[in-house]
Amino acid sequence: MKRFLQFVCCFLFGLSFQSFNAQQMKVTGHVIDTSGKVALRDVNVMAVRLKDSLLLKFTRTNQQGDFTLTNFPADTFSLIVEHPDFEPKSYFIFGNENNSEINIPNIRLNMKTKELEEVVIYANKNPIYFKGDTLIYVADSFKVGQNAVVEDLLKKLPGLTIDQNGKITSQGKEISQVLVDGDEFFGSDPTIATKNLAAKGVESVAVYEKKNENAKAGENDKIQVLDLRLKEDAKKGYFGKASAASDFALNGTQKPFYESELLFNSFSSKRKISAFFLGSNTPRSNFGWGDMNKFGLENERNNSGMSFWDQSSQNNTSGLPQTIKAGIYYSDKFGKTGKVGFNYAFNDNRLTAKTSSQTQYFLQDSSYYTRDSANNSSINQSHRLNANVSAKIDSLTYFEIKPNLHFDKGITDNISMNSFRNNSFQEYLFTRIENSSEATGISSNSEALLRKKFKKPTRQIDLKYKLSYSSNSSEGKLISASQYSTFTDSLDQKKLNNNGSTSHIGILTYTEPLAAKWRTQIEYLYEFGKSRQDKKAYNRGDGTYSDLVTSLSNNFDNRRNQHRGTAQLIYENSKHFVSGGLGFRTISIKNHNLVTDTIIPQLLNNFLPQFSYRYRPAPGMNLSFNYSTNSAPPSINDLQPVPDNSNPNRIQKGNPNLQPNYMHTVNFNFNRWQALTGRYVWTGFYASYTNNDFANSTTYNNFGQTESQTVNVDGNISSSVWAGGGIPVFKKKLSINPNSNFSYFKYTNFINSQTNVTQTMSASVGLDFRLELDSLEVNFGNNFTYNNPKSSLNSISNLPYSSQQYYARMEWTLPLHFVIKADATYTINSRRAQGFNRNIFIINAEFRKMFFKTENLWVSIMANDILNQNINVLRQVNGNQITDNFTKIISRYFLLKVTYKFNNNKTKEDEFQGWH
Repeated sequence: MKRFLQFVCCFLFGLSFQSFNAQQMKVTGHVIDTSGKVALRDVNVMAVRLKDSLLLKFTRTNQQGDFTLTNFPADTFSLIVEHPDFEPKSYFIFGNENNSEINIPNIRLNMKTKELEEVVIYANKNPIYFKGDTLIYVADSFKVGQNAVVEDLLKKLPGLTIDQNGKITSQGKEISQVLVDGDEFFGSDPTIATKNLAAKGVESVAVYEKKNENAKAGENDKIQVLDLRLKEDAKKGYFGKASAASDFALNGTQKPFYESELLFNSFSSKRKISAFFLGSNTPRSNFGWGDMNKFGLENERNNSGMSFWDQSSQNNTSGLPQTIKAGIYYSDKFGKTGKVGFNYAFNDNRLTAKTSSQTQYFLQDSSYYTRDSANNSSINQSHRLNANVSAKIDSLTYFEIKPNLHFDKGITDNISMNSFRNNSFQEYLFTRIENSSEATGISSNSEALLRKKFKKPTRQIDLKYKLSYSSNSSEGKLISASQYSTFTDSLDQKKLNNNGSTSHIGILTYTEPLAAKWRTQIEYLYEFGKSRQDKKAYNRGDGTYSDLVTSLSNNFDNRRNQHRGTAQLIYENSKHFVSGGLGFRTISIKNHNLVTDTIIPQLLNNFLPQFSYRYRPAPGMNLSFNYSTNSAPPSINDLQPVPDNSNPNRIQKGNPNLQPNYMHTVNFNFNRWQALTGRYVWTGFYASYTNNDFANSTTYNNFGQTESQTVNVDGNISSSVWAGGGIPVFKKKLSINPNSNFSYFKYTNFINSQTNVTQTMSASVGLDFRLELDSLEVNFGNNFTYNNPKSSLNSISNLPYSSQQYYARMEWTLPLHFVIKADATYTINSRRAQGFNRNIFIINAEFRKMFFKTENLWVSIMANDILNQNINVLRQVNGNQITDNFTKIISRYFLLKVTYKFNNNKTKEDEFQGWH
């Protein structure tokens, strides 16, 4: 092994040495104004390689107007000289070993004139810069392969990371939504865009924060958004790709593994049409983020406390998946300012998962174990219809309408077996529980906006209306059998569930300028909402399921009125943005139990202060601080006072006396990018403190079975601090990227009426190395995570655990259009329950051959989990319980894949785009 590592190091060093010793360029010059007498200082001078628009070197002129660019490879490049007050000038230079030193004695820049009809702005002015709170990456400044997709581009961007499931993290914060030119691309599944769109068609990548319109109780009301902005050249003609892969059942199973993709795009100056199809039964077929509707069944729990819908909506690496996705996207412009858009997406996701787990429960003076196994299968189908229409009525008036409609259907079948054991690990109770359910639902979240501006700058009125609607129904069965030490018990029930909600929200916002840099903003919100939950349970009885179980049935109605007023004072100049304000909200709630005809009224009043500050001293630096308060109501499932016995061992009951929570949130972020050195750093922290938070009050019987009810608690804390950066060395051939994350959580619940406070501290550190040569890219590093939970109820549960991960990835482009890709990950799980401390070594590889000069056709041989070791191991600490589980997932398989990329030019697409 030692000799092998020595060989790899020598090999990489040799490749690096060969690249580092290539002929280097040196360009000098002197910049003056039109008169030829005044030297110009602080003029931007950039060397940009022609073949891929890569920024090779960057500098500014000194006080005497002189500049020097050195230490970059000899190549054909464009020398761009520009200043905000002068017309830019470009020189095309053919660098080689005989032409490596260039001197341009006098570069005259002409003053800009206002009579110009067109001003050309170069896309590569800065590789990374901030525009307000938006972080923008200029795509052409980052080298990617000829057939790279957006996901390949994102992996090159400093501060962005993508895990093996396609989840994107920016500056330590998870990206929740991916847009294309400001619009959703086939619904909310971002992988359709990142895994299929060509990277070379992207002009810039923008990352910003926006309000989370669909935030649930206790969630942050802000989300991170990534917007892919396409080049104009990429919006002309048509292009796409088609691929198919199979192992032809060589794995010995009855059904072969397969993957298939088809993407077609047709763009013009005004119109965009896209269509796609994806079919797969491998782990590459991600389900997407947040697309799974729960049909009002969030509280239907299995033996582990996780809802069946939660389990099926996990990433499909936690089981055996089968996925079909298809969709069409249409966008067009009408008149001078109008725009209309439509997209439809269909999803059919099927998942089979087998899990095993062990849980230890800690009470004040005792503890016990459960050994659980479950077989879960689910079929989830959805249809997503989204549309938008926007236009300017006149030069000062704008409107936008964004309707949508979602149809969902889900079928689940869950069989779980639970063994209860004492401290000596002797079984005293065994249960078998079978839950099956078929659910259908329809929902809509639509909105309309009317904006009126005035001749006085920044004076503006916005009127917004939001409509949220859902209607869901389900029919299921519960069959359980329990074998106690002295007796047996069984259930055979039919479950009917009908629920729905409607919410109307109107928001009126008025902005008034007070001075050149001061303005005030006043907002009024009115909301009327209602929701219903009709649950019925029937015992089998004589076999017709006609015996109504009144203790498990209820018809519950909730109505809500809200008035909220907010006033803010805002100051803004080129570097500083300060906003502070105070809101007041009053909520009237009426909880109506239609079975007992009892009404529980609630009246709540809240002050909602907020403050934000942003400092942007330079295009590559941004500092922001935000403090906000938020309040969210409980769900109707938490309110309805009827037990849910989907798992007879873990019964959950609603609480109509719940009040909305009240959360204080603090956010701080700092980012800095240095264009000359390529170094970057990011850091930040997040903290929230919640009163009236939603927690469980759980009662345990003598057998360890529980009954839980949601209650309000004060003082829950969630916090984290993160930092990272990048340090390029060896002329930016190698990048060293450290990262770290530290978090603290405090959660209160009740165990047998006694307060239990769980405090969890965790730390994660990692170091990533990226080596990029002309034909070889290598990425390797490690991550270490340590978790230390502490419970006030029983100190025996205070058991820290850790995991280590070491990884390496390589992509090597060989002569004759061959490419080799490989990645390896070694994971060490420590301090878990016996049998769950598993070390996993995963190796994947791909060998690819491209054909034709255009490289539009390639054939690949792909190997997944060559060592056949892949399993999904997870530890969860929740209150007074520690759970270790693992799930059987797809491991080793091999695929033969053929991919064809097409465009209307029938040639390799122009690599020199974005410069005119």
